[in-house]
Amino acid sequence: MKKAFRLILMYFIVLLVGTAIGMFFYTIYLATQGAVAGLSLSLFNKSDFIRAFFYVLLCILVFMCPILVYVRISNNGGIAHFITFILLSALTWCVCLPFLIHFEDKGMYAVKDSGKMLTGGYFRQSDDKVYYFTSDFNKNPFVNTTTIIIDTSEEGEVEVQRITPSQDFELYRESAPYKDGLIKKTIDEKQLHYPLVSFALIKDRAVETFAKTWTFWLGFLSLGLVLASLYGVASLFRWKLLNTCFVMFVTFLILAANTLYFHPAFVSFRRQHIDTIRFINFLEKYIDAPFLVMCNVLFSLIFIIIGIVRFATRKKRNM
Repeated sequence: MKKAFRLILMYFIVLLVGTAIGMFFYTIYLATQGAVAGLSLSLFNKSDFIRAFFYVLLCILVFMCPILVYVRISNNGGIAHFITFILLSALTWCVCLPFLIHFEDKGMYAVKDSGKMLTGGYFRQSDDKVYYFTSDFNKNPFVNTTTIIIDTSEEGEVEVQRITPSQDFELYRESAPYKDGLIKKTIDEKQLHYPLVSFALIKDRAVETFAKTWTFWLGFLSLGLVLASLYGVASLFRWKLLNTCFVMFVTFLILAANTLYFHPAFVSFRRQHIDTIRFINFLEKYIDAPFLVMCNVLFSLIFIIIGIVRFATRKKRNM
C-alpha cells in the first residue's frame, strides 16, 4: 500500500515540477519567437505564460503514463500499485486532458497577440525582393507604410510603395512561426524536416477530436491506452535497466508513429492503399485516422497479453 501512495505522490510531483520547468524554457522559446529586430526582448509576459501553461501541461500529461511505468520498474508493486496506476492513467486521459482542452479555449480567448510589429530601418528579404520600411510597419492599422522595395532579380528595379497593413503580408507568412524574419535568420533556423515526434500535432488532434462527437474522442484516447499498456512490459526482462531502455524506446516509437502517420508522404500512401478500404472508409464517419486507432488498440492488447503471461509465469515459478 505504501508503494501505491508513493506512486500517487510521484504523480503530483512530476506534474508540478515538470510543468514548472517546462514552462520556464517554453516561455523563453515563445519570447524568442515574438522578438522583433530593434525592440527589446519581452520575457515572461502574460500571453506567453498562458500559452506555455496549456502546451507544457498537455505534454506532461501525455508523458505521464510512461513516467509511472518507470516508477513501476524501479519499485515492484502489487495489486494496489496496479490499481492505482489504472486510476491515475484514467484520471490523466479521461479527466485532466478534457478539462485542459476545455479551459484552454477560455484562457486563450483572454490572451491578445503582442502589439509588436515589424520595425522600420531594417532590410528584410523575401525571395528576390528586399523590403525597407521607412517607419514601423503595421504600427497603426489605419495608416499605410511607405516601403522601398528592391527587386534583386536580373531585370529588377527599385520602387516605392505604400503598403496596407495586413497579417497576410508575405514577410509575416515566411517568418512564421517567428514574428520577424531577421530573428529567424539570426537563429539560423534551417528548413527542418517533419519532426519524428510532434506534441503540437498531438495537441491539435486532441483539440479537434474533443470538439467532435464522443466517438472521435475515444479514437484519440487510443494513444493513452497504448501508452498505459506499457505497464505490461515493465518487467519483460530480468534487468531493470533493460526494461527502462525498452519502455523508453517503445514510447518513442508510439509517439513517432502517431506523428508520422500524418506525414505528407504517408498521407499520400494511405489515401491510395488504406483509405480506399471499405471498412476504413466506414470507420472514418465515427473516428479520425481509424487505421492509426486500430494499430494503437492492437499494440495495447499485445502489451497487455505480454503482461498477463509474464505475471502468470512468474506466479507459477514462485509456487
